[in-house]
Amino acid sequence: MTEYHDPLRSLFQQAADYGQARAEAVPAARITERGKRSHRHRMAVAAAGACVVLACGGAGAAVLLPRSPAPVAPATSPSPSEPALPTPGPSSGVPAPGRTATSLPGGPTTTDLPQGQTQPPTLGTTTSPP
Repeated sequence: MTEYHDPLRSLFQQAADYGQARAEAVPAARITERGKRSHRHRMAVAAAGACVVLACGGAGAAVLLPRSPAPVAPATSPSPSEPALPTPGPSSGVPAPGRTATSLPGGPTTTDLPQGQTQPPTLGTTTSPP
């Protein structure tokens, strides 16, 4: 068998011989430096990813956690025109002036009477304001 001469094949063979003659191994220090640089890059990416995850988690928790209740407005004091709340009478069972004692199933109680009235109104009667 005769081999015919292919010009493209011979050019590729010459380029391969030239490259092989000039090729040399890369120094170990350069390989180590590239490995360290790659490691630093991966660690920076991992740290940035962890910061993003923590920030998003904190923001999500802040949004989802209940807020403190709104402050309650202070109570207002009654105006001077309103009657004062009844105060308990003396412990002797005798009502104070302007009060009457009534006996209910739960025990004796006192009731405020309108000003100027000394007796409680009877059923069926109405009193007009002074």
